[in-house]
Amino acid sequence: MRDGTISVNALHAPVAVATALGHLTGELQAAAGDNLVALVLYGGLARGRHRGPRSNVDLAVVLADAAPERVRELAPVLMAAWRAARVEPWIVGRAEIPRLADVFPTRLLDIREHHVLLHGEDVFAAVAIDPRLLRLRVEQELTNLSLRMRRGVAGLAADPASMATYLAGVARPLAIQLSMLLRVTGRPLPAEDRSADVFAAAAAAFGLDGEALAVLAGLRQGDGDVEDMAGLLGRVQATATRAAEIAAEVEVIR
Repeated sequence: MRDGTISVNALHAPVAVATALGHLTGELQAAAGDNLVALVLYGGLARGRHRGPRSNVDLAVVLADAAPERVRELAPVLMAAWRAARVEPWIVGRAEIPRLADVFPTRLLDIREHHVLLHGEDVFAAVAIDPRLLRLRVEQELTNLSLRMRRGVAGLAADPASMATYLAGVARPLAIQLSMLLRVTGRPLPAEDRSADVFAAAAAAFGLDGEALAVLAGLRQGDGDVEDMAGLLGRVQATATRAAEIAAEVEVIR
């Protein structure tokens, strides 16, 4: 995380993205006025790992009043930002943040630790996360990933290309949840918050299928040379299932 408001030029983002964010910041300030509490980048761009034209730019738009009529004031600006740079706004009311931390603890913890403040108050810097709710959410997220992949095993078996695309999209969400699992079990986190490093650490800590996870990390980086894509999907799905079982067994002391 970087403290304080920074220039979009410091993000090392593609020129089109930096330009769109610069326009967006000024235009949202003009459209929302005092109702705009903060603009906070999170996700890949905040980590310095924007993945090109197909990547969304995740932006938390924090408002003092998030009533529908106040949100509608921002619609033209946000729609233009989506068209220009795939800016995906997460529009929240400031007063909602503590409750969101209870409902979406993995997301709020990830934002708290990896975000860039573009404008306003750093409202996520000190957000409190209940470790018991975090454990439950990790179990839920891993279980959901496992169930979705099981559907992929059944539905994509005859289409290796679609299976590869699907797996590449699963990699980062799985890495985030495995990182959270390392945290809730008291295991050390890798020095670099990269999917490959998280996969290696989780495989070592929990006895997961490190070979399948390493191939999955490569697939996310564009290495599509996988002979048995269906087999890989099955192994990754089984890994997510085992990780969910481990999360279910964790005893958290608040």
